[in-house]
Amino acid sequence: MNEIRCMACGLGCDATDNYCRRCGHNLKPGLGFFNSHTGIILVSLLAGPFALPLVWTSKRIGRTAKIIYTVLLLLAGYYLIVACLKMYAFTQQAMESMMLGF
Repeated sequence: MNEIRCMACGLGCDATDNYCRRCGHNLKPGLGFFNSHTGIILVSLLAGPFALPLVWTSKRIGRTAKIIYTVLLLLAGYYLIVACLKMYAFTQQAMESMMLGF
């Protein structure tokens, strides 16, 4: 029987176990729902580029998909930053024109 050790508590576990029987530590990180395509897309919609660690720790998706997700998330993050800066400049301009009107 193959045995692996829990990285958190050191208990010997079966190689087929997903979680440690003593402490509940995940023995196979990168294989959960949030590391699937669906999970990464959902987290990306909520967290944007902050979902990149999920992309690169996933063992469920291939290297090409990881690169595509990275590029898309970085482009989306760049677009959001540019949009925020434009909105800030627009607000500043509107405030200045309001002050000149009084």
